Amino acid sequence: MSERFTIRPATTADLGMIADSLVAGLSTYRGWTPIGWNPPARTEMLIGLLQRFPRDGSWAHIAFEGSAPAGHVSLRPDRDDADEQRADVALLTQLFVREQYWGSGLAAELNAIGREDMVQRGFSSGRLLVARAHRRARAFYEREGWRATGEHETSGELGLELAEYVLDLS
Repeated sequence: MSERFTIRPATTADLGMIADSLVAGLSTYRGWTPIGWNPPARTEMLIGLLQRFPRDGSWAHIAFEGSAPAGHVSLRPDRDDADEQRADVALLTQLFVREQYWGSGLAAELNAIGREDMVQRGFSSGRLLVARAHRRARAFYEREGWRATGEHETSGELGLELAEYVLDLS
């Protein structure tokens, strides 16, 4: 772990900071998304976080440099199309690092914390969905041991095609 960042478990009081990180992170997508694409508004993201976080088993860690939020990782038990929990599978729902911290190693630290959490909570595998056109993020996950399955789906919230990745935790 680096001495540069303080990383701690997030609480519902941190969801506003997480929404801010989402806004900042998703805004960087404009470099490779279609012209006119916009991320959801902060209010929409915050409402979604407030509705899901306490009800779906989500947990998160938030990172700071000093008192400045630097990024976060959020996970939850995975669910299938019928909204049934998938046995032993955790879903990495978000891993965002604010742009000024790209290349700092923070994303790898947050990924490692998420991985450790999944193992400690008894999950045997992880799953995530990442924007298919987000080459930087896909390369990161591949370096971190995540494997692309070749499956794709479209996100209704983002209007982007997503690629599925899995991680064996055994």
